[in-house]
Amino acid sequence: MQAIEQMYETDLSSLDVVFRESLGERRSKLKSAIAENGSIPEFNDLLMQVDTALAKLDHGTFGKCERCDGFVETDRLLADPLARFCLGELTDAEKRSLENDLQLASAIQRGLLPQMSLGHGSWKSDFVYEPLGPVSGDYCDVIPAGDDLYFILGDVSGKGMAASLLMSSLRAIFHSLIPLDLELCDLMSRTNRLLVDSSPSNQFATLILGKASRDGELEIVNAGHLPPILVKNGMKGELNFSGLPLGMFAETPFSMNKIKLNQGDSLLLFTDGVTEAVDENGAEFGAKGLFDAIDGDGFAEPSSLIRKCLAGVSAHRGNAGRTDDLTVLALTFS
Repeated sequence: MQAIEQMYETDLSSLDVVFRESLGERRSKLKSAIAENGSIPEFNDLLMQVDTALAKLDHGTFGKCERCDGFVETDRLLADPLARFCLGELTDAEKRSLENDLQLASAIQRGLLPQMSLGHGSWKSDFVYEPLGPVSGDYCDVIPAGDDLYFILGDVSGKGMAASLLMSSLRAIFHSLIPLDLELCDLMSRTNRLLVDSSPSNQFATLILGKASRDGELEIVNAGHLPPILVKNGMKGELNFSGLPLGMFAETPFSMNKIKLNQGDSLLLFTDGVTEAVDENGAEFGAKGLFDAIDGDGFAEPSSLIRKCLAGVSAHRGNAGRTDDLTVLALTFS
């Protein structure tokens, strides 16, 4: 709570812009709906709530809980700027409603995940997705397109509902653009511009976009994400090429790298829930822990590579609790 209060005291100007834009857009849409459909009580009530929120912004009270001296949680405000109460002050009925909404959001998000153990041509893929809470800001996708297989792994800034909404937005953008058969850098650039135009200025995503061809060639663009690990001819190494995250600047340049895999070679992608997993003393698993965990020869199935990764994380963590979403994606050329 102290961090939230400090954010409102020291960084209110940047949040002010984000919320004004969101509320202004809602007000414009409500006014148009009322003009087209006449005076509908539900629309009038929503318009009053929007105007009240805008007035609170003018008076410096936006985000303060109406039942206590605290603040509404930031991720909830980003998802719904009309939220008026912090979680600690919700009634039992409101808590049940929120729990139902979260369960529904969780089911919807899981329905957006790719098919498990997907095979496409000479490629096999598998993944594991473990959100810390009901919903996650991790994005994992595998999309067949003709003879090619697109794969995506990303991590949206923040946690909770706001991060999951941005993750869903990213998925919709990629599924709309991939059928256009764009060059990979152009695909990433268009996604970045659409994300900048449609999301709050304080949200961004690190993400890897790749295309696997039937001859074993990989094209990869990395937007600020952790370097993937290549398992090739029994050797392992990080693909250390990266750029800026998505959503930070509208005109961000991206670069593409090509790699040729042989039969039995694999690629492992992961979010920071893997490398930043901590033990009871606070020591992180790290890239070294991951390399040690996947020690061994080539992996005929991507699932075996993932199992070794998860076993290593679990052994390192011991009795310590999880602190972040965890997602791993593996591809093997066969």
